[in-house]
Amino acid sequence: MFVNTNIPALNAQRQLYANNISLDKSLERLSSGLRINTGADDASGLAMAEKMKAQSVGLTSAIQNTQDGASLFKIADGALDQVGRILSRLEELVVRANNRTLTDGDRITLQDEITQLIDQVSVISNNTEYNTLKLLDGNLDIKKNLTVSPGIPGSMKILQTPGTVKTATNMVLSITARATPAVVSATVAASAGSVNLQNTININGVDVQVSPTDTLNTVLSKINQANSKTNVIAIQLSTGFVGLVSGIVDNDAQNVAKGRSAAGSFTTANASAAGYTTVGTAATISLGGDTGIWNWMGYTTSFTTVNASGSNVAGMLGGIKLQATGNTLIMEDAGSPMYGIKIGTSMFNEAYGGVVLTGPNAGASPASAIYYVTSATDQATISTNDQKKVGLQLGANYNQSIAYSLQSVAPDVIGVGASSKLSSLKQVNVITLTDANLSLKVIQKAITDVTTIRAAIGATLNRLDYTEKTIRIQRENMTSAESKLRDADMALEMTYYTRNQILSQTATAMLAQANSRPQNVLQLLK
Repeated sequence: MFVNTNIPALNAQRQLYANNISLDKSLERLSSGLRINTGADDASGLAMAEKMKAQSVGLTSAIQNTQDGASLFKIADGALDQVGRILSRLEELVVRANNRTLTDGDRITLQDEITQLIDQVSVISNNTEYNTLKLLDGNLDIKKNLTVSPGIPGSMKILQTPGTVKTATNMVLSITARATPAVVSATVAASAGSVNLQNTININGVDVQVSPTDTLNTVLSKINQANSKTNVIAIQLSTGFVGLVSGIVDNDAQNVAKGRSAAGSFTTANASAAGYTTVGTAATISLGGDTGIWNWMGYTTSFTTVNASGSNVAGMLGGIKLQATGNTLIMEDAGSPMYGIKIGTSMFNEAYGGVVLTGPNAGASPASAIYYVTSATDQATISTNDQKKVGLQLGANYNQSIAYSLQSVAPDVIGVGASSKLSSLKQVNVITLTDANLSLKVIQKAITDVTTIRAAIGATLNRLDYTEKTIRIQRENMTSAESKLRDADMALEMTYYTRNQILSQTATAMLAQANSRPQNVLQLLK
């Protein structure tokens, strides 16, 4: 037995100290509800939980961002709905104006309302806002610029700049082959007089009925009357030869042809046109039917030798080959900053590839009766800037964002390309019957432009709806994962607390007993 050193008391005191620390820890967890209160509790667990907490907070903000973005697009869609209603009213007025029963005074009255409605479209375009952001004036669209050199300005045009297009400066567009229409030329000049035959000829699977008394002009007129089904234009050259060109009969093409010379405009002698060519491999001409009628028109060879198809344009952008359809080029290489951009060439009327002339100097072949704008060696520089797009941060991490562009619906932007004479909705008028007729084309194109924008907005709203739902699920699961790391299991902690409390009380009692043991030595000293 020892007096100076009480080992049992020291052992009991150590156990009591450890039990009190465990009891304190249980009390801390029970009072805070957290398993991890300091880094010492679980260093790696704390690091993971803190990252998850930050993610959860970020996802909460992302949900708000998604809702804000949806609100922005809903405002734009509501404004576009009104533009659509205005365009419907404009079409109603212009259809009315195309009636020959109206007087000049009636047309002026209609024009007054048309002018007011077009001005209102401009107001909507300029004044539609979200948080002072102009939505429909083109401010949130991808900025683009195309400069042709050498070549005729306007010969090429940027038709589409989707959201995949990034900022790029002065990328070189090189045309290596221009698009051509399908062309079929008669072997010899057509016969004079009437055809003296009654039968059917066939063009691209469409029958054309010919009467014995039909003259050449009558037959050519019948062929052109079937143009909406065949997409083939019939022309008679100054040499008496008959030519067939894949294209669309459209008297509006005359507005392009008038007054142009060889250096970029037509001569006076060529100041008329049958319409616009359609180009590319999809443009075809196949002939069939009565061979006698075709021979009378100058097609003396077998039908197998007069069938033809056009060719697509070819070009490079920034050294990368573009995919071509007809006279349009599309960048389909995702490695290009201009991925998705669509470019039109030989731009007469939006995306047509040339004008079919009918003037006396049309030349000795159908090919020389076609006027192109783009040559096989034209070049252009293209610059784009996507910094003004609507950027939405839809995640908690870097680069988890989506950018959208909103096109302008200004009257000088929509309806472009429908008519050569009336360049856009802004120029729609019904003062003359001719302009009233052309205005219908422009308004219908403007309606298509607006509905295309609305369709894109609708798709965006659907995507944002799914995005918000996805983020909410992510936040819920992220919070659950953090809870499993950080939160205390209260039932388990209460069990530990009860155990530690009993052990602490027991250790206290045993320490008292150990401290009393040295007193037993006094019994030996009596």
